[in-house]
Amino acid sequence: MRHATKTLTWSDFKLEFENQFYSRYHCKVKEQEFLALRQGEMIMLENERRFHDLSLFAPHYVPTKEHIIEKLRDGF
Repeated sequence: MRHATKTLTWSDFKLEFENQFYSRYHCKVKEQEFLALRQGEMIMLENERRFHDLSLFAPHYVPTKEHIIEKLRDGF
């Protein structure tokens, strides 16, 4: 019997992986890192990457693309 497979985007895969393998404590620590993230001295590309990576642990703070764009535009 053949099982149907679901195609995941990289973001969806990372989120599912993190939910399965990271402890609640680790997720809370990463969420706090996200909340404390400031633009500072990092270059924009580095900021965007860090913002994206940490936002996966706090999706309720940036539920839509518009929220993400707004936060990035305003410097977090």
